[in-house]
Amino acid sequence: MKCILCNQRKGKRFCPAKRALICAQCCGEKRILEIDCPETCQYLKVGRAHEARHENARHLATADPRKQEARARVLQRFEQVVAALEYIVLKRRRASRSLKDREVLQALDLLLETYRTEDKGVLYEHVASDSTVESLRRELRDAVEAMRRPKEARFDALRLGDAIACLEFIRDLVASHVEARESDSSYVDFLLRMAPRENPAESAPLIIVPGQS
Repeated sequence: MKCILCNQRKGKRFCPAKRALICAQCCGEKRILEIDCPETCQYLKVGRAHEARHENARHLATADPRKQEARARVLQRFEQVVAALEYIVLKRRRASRSLKDREVLQALDLLLETYRTEDKGVLYEHVASDSTVESLRRELRDAVEAMRRPKEARFDALRLGDAIACLEFIRDLVASHVEARESDSSYVDFLLRMAPRENPAESAPLIIVPGQS
């Protein structure tokens, strides 16, 4: 029996969302993005584990010992900061299927320029002319500023240097997707596929961060 999605390859996997057999390729390429996969699907769980391993290898593969040390530090101390910022990108991807990795990269680059300028003692906000990029940049900036100046005293303030390190961590990851040219949305699609969709309020800060098993 042929796959009901492509009608070309043989359907070998039972898809609980489609209640029919689909091929492995359609399962891998379209899960979550085009198929409303339930969280209980065994192929979804296996696929997420495979993607997490692939993402770890992609991001942590660098011959620069300084970058390795910096990335390890970010993962050890600021995993939740990275996860919170990635969740903002995830929400944008959920709201717009047209969001591209390059737009995320541009927003991060502009925000990094702003904070690096501030680190030199000059306050100047670098903005984007593209409305999609600018809107994402502003939302990421607002999140960073909320962590730098928490309203509740029980939360530690995020230092400017640490905010830059977290943004650089995500920026390098997005850039690796853009440079690989697998697709123009491989990073944002990765976030979408990895994040649980059930009970989103509870799972919001729990995005899988590269480097963590």
